[in-house]
Amino acid sequence: MRLLIPFVFLLLPAGVTADAVSAAAAMENPANPLVLINTETGPIHVELLASEAPANVANFLSLMEPREASPPGTIPGARGYYDGMRFHRVIPGLLIQAGSPALHGGGREFTTLDDEINAASLGLDEQAVLFDNGGFNPLLGIRDKDDLDEILLRPLYRRLGIAGNAEVASRQDEILSALTEMSLQDAYVQLGYRYRNETATRALRRGILALANRGPGDNGPEFFILLADAPRLDGKYTVIGRIVEGMATADRIGTTAIDPLGLTSSGRLIYSVRRIN
Repeated sequence: MRLLIPFVFLLLPAGVTADAVSAAAAMENPANPLVLINTETGPIHVELLASEAPANVANFLSLMEPREASPPGTIPGARGYYDGMRFHRVIPGLLIQAGSPALHGGGREFTTLDDEINAASLGLDEQAVLFDNGGFNPLLGIRDKDDLDEILLRPLYRRLGIAGNAEVASRQDEILSALTEMSLQDAYVQLGYRYRNETATRALRRGILALANRGPGDNGPEFFILLADAPRLDGKYTVIGRIVEGMATADRIGTTAIDPLGLTSSGRLIYSVRRIN
């Protein structure tokens, strides 16, 4: 029994009540859900932005509700989806990520939801793809011809109904005109992203919690916390929360790189994720 005592204290770290009080005081809207991500490195308090991404926030809250594990070999007892998982991906100075279904041992089902992003509120409709000096907007992340083809040209050809090199050559003026008039929002829509105008979306900046995905409309349980501003990610990831207390904990977790392709047990342990207000 003595071995259980430190584990209990880790689940309920000293000062958690005081942290919750100060975290609540730092919230933008006291009616928003306040969530405690309790890790081996320390607590992280997150204000969920229910009015900005209502469906995805509701899904995140439902995942953290404890349920009985069913598959054989799993840890017995009621657990939330994130309990016992780890931050399996760490890019120092940029982000920490957790919640991968591939690393979940409980066999729990989850829902995949559409994006809840307002690209216009991020100013993406006013950001040109092609600058006057002939360069492409750096937020597109175009490094070489392959990137140019994948991110801009092939989607544009599909939209314009262009097929084959001969047609590309004969319609060069139309292609150039389309690129000149194209905004970042237009470019992302070509890639399959669908945007909403009901509520504003905040930019992906330090302290934001957003949902990881494999492309447009693919929001599940996996999330990341930004350690630095990441304007290149704007318009591609649904923001569901912001850290109100515990950024130092996130920074400590983010000091050591972890490769997500390793699929090992490395990474900082998450004891539990719970709503506390």
